[in-house]
Amino acid sequence: MMNEMIPTQVVMLRSGKAPALMSFPARPIEGGRLELAPPKRGVWYAEPKLNGWRAIVHTPTGAMWNRYGARLSIAGCFQPALKRLRVLAERGLIWADCEALQRRHHLGRGTLVVLDMMPETGTPTYVERRTWLESFLALEPLYAGDLSSGVRVATDTVLLVPNLHAQSHEEALAFYGRLRECNLTLGCEFFEGVVMKQAQAPYPLQLRNPSEGYRGWQKHRWA
Repeated sequence: MMNEMIPTQVVMLRSGKAPALMSFPARPIEGGRLELAPPKRGVWYAEPKLNGWRAIVHTPTGAMWNRYGARLSIAGCFQPALKRLRVLAERGLIWADCEALQRRHHLGRGTLVVLDMMPETGTPTYVERRTWLESFLALEPLYAGDLSSGVRVATDTVLLVPNLHAQSHEEALAFYGRLRECNLTLGCEFFEGVVMKQAQAPYPLQLRNPSEGYRGWQKHRWA
């Protein structure tokens, strides 16, 4: 399963010509406010929806695209993080779906938060992709909403978006509420809500339309 995701070829880490975009980033369907949404059937995971720019990164070259498939104009702000991702190309992380933190608030500037990986081969599930990413990436630290220890998001680095196995609607709602409380403590809109992802959902690769929604993912904002 996981071995099928990881390319067997040796990856050259020197910057070179960027390839064509592999896929538009997966776009969750709008689910409205979570407290007004019906409970989800099956196994789902909740991830914080971060307030940044969606970015697809080809890690060997450091090329970045926005969610519409255009080259990202602020790529120069992420050079230290892109260098870290180039090293991770050796582990098989070739196409990274990220949130780029810059300018919208003061936290984690220059940091790329990895949301998912785009598999070049096979159709690994969300759980399989997460298990693999967690084996070598550190988690973004603010999601729990407990800032008593003075935790802050590191700048100019690479982090993995945290998640919660939401075993009930009430558990997902509690997570949703903690993130909102965290924003109040931080004094900025670091989180925008949650994105719910089906445990068995593959990553939907497509170049048809950047606005095409994916029912395996649903986002729930506060407004």
